Amino acid sequence: MRKKTLFFSLVLLISLISASCKKISKDNENKEVILTSFTVLADIIDNVVKDEFVVRSITKPGVEVHGYQPTPSDLVKASNAFVFVDNGFGFELWAEKFISNLKVERITISEDLNPIFISEDFYKGKPNPHAWISPKRGMLYVDILVESLSELRPSRREIFEENGKIYKEKLSKIDKEFSLFINNLDEDKKYLVSCEGAFSYLASDYGLKEVYLWPVNAESQITPKRMARAISTVKNKNIPTVFCESTVSNESQMIVVKETGAKFGGNLYVDSLSENNGPVSSYLEMLNHNLNLIKRGLY
Repeated sequence: MRKKTLFFSLVLLISLISASCKKISKDNENKEVILTSFTVLADIIDNVVKDEFVVRSITKPGVEVHGYQPTPSDLVKASNAFVFVDNGFGFELWAEKFISNLKVERITISEDLNPIFISEDFYKGKPNPHAWISPKRGMLYVDILVESLSELRPSRREIFEENGKIYKEKLSKIDKEFSLFINNLDEDKKYLVSCEGAFSYLASDYGLKEVYLWPVNAESQITPKRMARAISTVKNKNIPTVFCESTVSNESQMIVVKETGAKFGGNLYVDSLSENNGPVSSYLEMLNHNLNLIKRGLY
């Protein structure tokens, strides 16, 4: 009798779980889908829309975004979305072709941002795409998304605005803490040395001097001249710490470490969040991770 009771209890439990899963699936099916180009943008949007929409990123955590090659399944995802949101400024080299034959709305963040232009050779005059690396620009991303999504779905404006306000308060806290640190730092210590020149907006917004081994997504274009310049700057300015990025090899930066005696401060996250169990599974965690590493390295 006890075995029968236990059996029927298990069957009932499995049925309840199955029904619950089906309900969740159905609820998600009834929600409109917002498709984004990369994980950082997806997380920012998720904080603006909360449970009102399903937010998905085409690129997965840890994937290099610039030269990503969309798959047929990506096209299927896009066909089910009502809007595609990308960064722009040439960040997603594949975006134009990807959505050219799709009937979806599009929001491109860069259309409402003032760019910082790259000054290096082949990239000279092109906009640096990595504006989200600065908390100050992150708050602009929220404003742009709130307004753009509200234009597409006016009935949700109040929800977007309230969510955006709460999220911006968290970004503002990070901004103020980093500003205070930088303002109390000696001028000769305000150097940020990285592998990729992805920190131009952060440097500009907080009064840092940026040094890097390659401009944007050009790891294979490290030249003896660039390497010599970085080594010379680190030596002459007595820069204590250098950094690299999570999606590229730090091998070249370790040459700078060896030649100058500087410390390697760790990998900063730029183009992608980590998996959910990783160190930066959200945009807020990314900012805190990066800025805390930088503070420890410059102090």
